[in-house]
Amino acid sequence: MEIARINASVVKVVQLQEDATGKLTPVVLYKKADKKKKIAGPLRPLEKGIRRMARAQVAFADKYLERHERSNQKNRNGFVRDIIGNVVDAEKAGRKKLGIKRITMM
Repeated sequence: MEIARINASVVKVVQLQEDATGKLTPVVLYKKADKKKKIAGPLRPLEKGIRRMARAQVAFADKYLERHERSNQKNRNGFVRDIIGNVVDAEKAGRKKLGIKRITMM
């Protein structure tokens, strides 16, 4: 028996058949193939941390560029005058994306 076009969300198709004694037994007609894991188990937390850091850096860079361009539109050489505020706001966006609430200075 062939199964025509199964939706991608279907994991398994089972048919119940009667055996000689009259009991119903499940027969697997289709089972989705298991995906091969691309990263070794012990390395997953490291990969997750690196990915979070990269996303935070992108958020920082995007926010800084946005503020830098806005400063230049407001005043001539405005980015120089506003550099500290621009960096602080960009850092805040990066920390927010990273999930760090506050950095304490000692």
